[in-house]
Formats: sequence, structure tokens, C-alpha cells
Amino acid sequence: MSSKRAETLFAQYQHDIHVRTDRLFSGLMALQWIAGIVFAVWVSPLAWYGAYSRTHIHVWAAVFLGGAICLFPAALGVLRPGRPSTRYTIAVGQMLVGALLIHLTGGRLETHFHVFGSLAFLAFYRDWRVLIPATIVVALDHMLRGIFWPQSVYGVLVASHWRWVEHAAWVVFEDIFLIVSCRRSLAEMKNTADRTAALEQEIQTRHQAEQALAGLVDQLRIAQRQAESATRAKSDFLASMSHELRTPLNAIILYSELLQEEDADAPRGQTIRALQRITSSGKHLLELINGVLDLSKIEAGKMTLSLDHFDISGMIRQVVDTVGPLVHQHQNTLSLSCPDHIGTMYADSMKTGQILLNLLGNAAKFTRNGTIALEVAYEGSGPFAAVLFTVSDTGIGMTPEQVSKIFEPFTQADVRTPRKYGGTGLGLTIASRYAKLMGGSLSVESRPGAGSRFTLRLPAEVIETVEEKVVVKIA
Repeated sequence: MSSKRAETLFAQYQHDIHVRTDRLFSGLMALQWIAGIVFAVWVSPLAWYGAYSRTHIHVWAAVFLGGAICLFPAALGVLRPGRPSTRYTIAVGQMLVGALLIHLTGGRLETHFHVFGSLAFLAFYRDWRVLIPATIVVALDHMLRGIFWPQSVYGVLVASHWRWVEHAAWVVFEDIFLIVSCRRSLAEMKNTADRTAALEQEIQTRHQAEQALAGLVDQLRIAQRQAESATRAKSDFLASMSHELRTPLNAIILYSELLQEEDADAPRGQTIRALQRITSSGKHLLELINGVLDLSKIEAGKMTLSLDHFDISGMIRQVVDTVGPLVHQHQNTLSLSCPDHIGTMYADSMKTGQILLNLLGNAAKFTRNGTIALEVAYEGSGPFAAVLFTVSDTGIGMTPEQVSKIFEPFTQADVRTPRKYGGTGLGLTIASRYAKLMGGSLSVESRPGAGSRFTLRLPAEVIETVEEKVVVKIA
């Protein structure tokens, strides 16, 4: 990752240098064009014709030929900066400008230094390959003009055909030093890019570590809030359970003392009623204790299933017979929809019946002068077949907030519910956990004042315990 970033930075550094140098040469080309015209007007006539100055054809050469040489590279430097073709064109154009200036001055030795200065300027690109076309142009210019027009390049009428080799050798000599300088400069740029990339990587690593630490702190805070919330919920639950446990126990103790204090000739009917109340309180206490123990076993992962084949309609009849008195207690009507030949299922019959008893009892508790319905149906076929048990009522219903908490352990949908309707809030939690243990689900749809609809979905063939999934729908 760091090496790729270093390569990207190095390429960006090179591109920036190429763009700046292209634009530098764009301005330099314009200045050289103007300088060529000045040379043609004031210097060329004196250099070529002695002491008399007059307008010469070199003026037009400087204007038009110089413009042709300078304007195209200058335009590329403005319109297409940073491209290899632009800097190679500028290198050729710069050497041609030098050749024009040497010609306009009549081959003066001083003007030849323009070539060496141009090479130094081209080294600003830090690309030694740019020096190659420049050197070739200089060598060809001196060779051809030295053969056909030596006065325009050397200032003499006759010159050796090999004099251009000497000039080219000096140019190559300078190229060697400039190439070494370019390579060293590139190496420094590469080191800078490597250091910058490593620094960025270190900063990014620190930032990620800080983010991870911040995320961990946030998670710890969330876990702390959840723990505090669970602690408060358990405290509220234990407070409620304490009252629920003490009430039947106090009733048992009270009625037991009354029985002991009764006279021997007390009416038998009163004794029977007292014993019935003791029995009712004892059953209620046993229900509370069983609920707490069952939930503890489920939470500890020690609850086991007793799987067997059983007749669905037979199990439903037993459930209806058991819950019937509770349903009719508040003048409710129980409606049953279960095909007689619905068949069998392979599951824990006791826990399935307990879930249905809990759902029907819960519906009876919150419904007055209404209707409670139980519907049983098969869904699907083959290994994906399931049995749907739907319990609906016309009771008080629930708000979306209450629905969201109804299956949570140690939580009541409404803190006023136990006082008004009784119960501990463990029944639906245990029912939901039993459904999940058998690979099924328990969901609810409810609206305030419009009743509730619980749907228990169990596989027709329970195989093993699966991960818990609760589906909650709010109508």
C-alpha cells in the first residue's frame, strides 16, 4: 500500500514539474521571438554588412521563421502542459531558436552560449531524455550549415567539415553532467515520495487506531448502558416478583392459621372454601416458581426437548378443555378451527401445549365479553412443512412500544399490567423461547383497542435446536 502511494506521489511530482517547466518555456519562447526580431533589426545588418545598418531580409526571417519556431511550442506549453510530446517539441524548438539567433548574429561565438544555456534550462524538466532530441538538433544544425553555409554558424566563409564534431562534443560533455544531475534529482524526488507515503501511512494507521479505540469506547459505553438497563429491569422484575411471591404465601399462611383457630363445630362449607383458596394460592405460587426456573434453564442453555410423534387434533382438544373455564370466566367465547384429520407432527408435545395454553390464557386475561379464536393449519409440504397455530382475541390490544418489549425477559409491556390483570410477564417470554428451541417462531400483530393476534409456527418435523429468531409485526 505504501509503495503504491509512493509511486503515485512520485508520478505527481514529476507531472507538476513538467507542467511548470512547459509554462516557463511558453513565456521564454515569446521572449526569444522578440529578442530575435531585435537582433535582426539592430545586430544582423551590422554583423553581415559592416558599419551600415539597414532593413535586411533577416528581419523578416526573425519575424516569420522565429514565429513559426516559437509559437507552436509555446501554444503546446499552454494548451497541453505535462505531456511528453510537449516537452520534446519544446526541446526541438528551443534548439532551433538558438540556431536562428546564431544565424542572425552572423555566427558570433557569444551567441553559441545560448545553446548551452538552453540545455541547462531543459534540465529543469529533470527528464534526461529531453536532452537527446535537443542534442541531435544542435549537431545536425552545425553539420549541415557548416557544410553549406559556414558563415551563418561559424562567422567565416570557409570552415572544416568536421568542425561540427567539436561543437557537438562540447554539447555532449555538458549533457553528461546534466544527465547525472537529473538522475540525482529524480532519486531525491523518489526518496521524498517514499518518506511522504510512509508518513501518510503512519498518520492513517494512527487515525484508524484512534477510530478503533473510539469505536471500542462507544461499544463499552453501549454495553455499560445495556448492563445498567438490564440491572434496572431485573430489579423491577424482582420487586414485582417479590410481591407476587409474597401474596400467595401470605394467603396460605393466613388461611392455615384461620383453619387452626376455627372451632370444631364450624360449618364445613367455610372450611372447604378456605382450603380451595389455599389450593389456588399454592398453584399460583407453583406457577411463578416454575416460570422462573424454566426461564433460568433456558437462559443457561440446559433446557432439553422431548420429541415424539403426537396427534395434533388430540393435543388441541386437551388444551381447549384445560383453558375453557378460564376463557369463560370473563364471559368470553372460544372459537376453534382445526381439521379433524390434520395429522401428526414430530415435536415436544408438552411444550407445544404449554405455549398454546399460555397464549389462550393470556388472551382470556385481557379480553372481556369478547371472542378468542384458535386456528390450526398446515403450511407447505415435505421437509419444509410447518404447522401454524394462530390465537387471536378482541381484547385491549397493545401499542407498538409494548409489542416491541413483549417477548423480552424481565420486562413488562406495561408496569400497571400485573396490578390490574395479574401475572409476571414471563409467560410470553418462555413461550417464545420454547418456540425457538423447536426451530419455530412466535410473532404478534396488535393495535390498541383492536385485540391481538399471535402466530406460532413450528416445523412439522422438529430436527434440532436452531438459533433464536423472533418475528414481530405491528399492524
